[in-house]
Amino acid sequence: MKIEAVLFDMDGLMVDTESLATKAFIKSAKEQGYNMSEEETFKVLGFTKASIYLFWEEYFKNSKIDGRKLVDDHYEYIEKVLFSTGPDKMPFVEELLKYLKENNYKIAVASSSDLDHIENNLEKTNLKQYIDKIASGAEVENGKPAPDVFLLAAHRLGIDAKNCLVLEDSKAGIRAAKAAGATAFMVPDMVKIDDECLKTADRIVENLGEVIKILEEENE
Repeated sequence: MKIEAVLFDMDGLMVDTESLATKAFIKSAKEQGYNMSEEETFKVLGFTKASIYLFWEEYFKNSKIDGRKLVDDHYEYIEKVLFSTGPDKMPFVEELLKYLKENNYKIAVASSSDLDHIENNLEKTNLKQYIDKIASGAEVENGKPAPDVFLLAAHRLGIDAKNCLVLEDSKAGIRAAKAAGATAFMVPDMVKIDDECLKTADRIVENLGEVIKILEEENE
């Protein structure tokens, strides 16, 4: 494994936005008289904004629930929090970013979120200083699990995707990373590890701190 760059997913990996999205979906569904479960909210983890709209519109097409309104209301709730106080950083993210900088790895964020969300979250958490390039799912034709956003991030760094390590917390993200030809580590946040995760990811780690140890071992 010759790793020259590390590509970070953002939501649920760098910043704690996925628990916020879960709360937002449950609240928005309740306003329409539907009791959504946490597990249901996980169905769109790692999806682009456009794909989230499509999913919920299809999911509720034979019911009284307005899927588009559900997503609109959920984004309104999230943005009130993110664009005021900002999200919390995930454990060890800053330690890992500092380690990567000090050891001359290139660093990119490759997220399904829109650019304004990525920029806001990185600025509010003071993590932007470590990032070389950003790629958004809104900039590519196909969202995760297609490899497009990771290929774009690698291209912007000037590094072949096969020499990139992708850090992801979603199944769609891990599939996208492998389709790009990258090494993929899964750092689960809200997703339960199952056979698909075990088969697809190159490694599953408990937190981002473990990634430092693995890279240190690789470089010995």
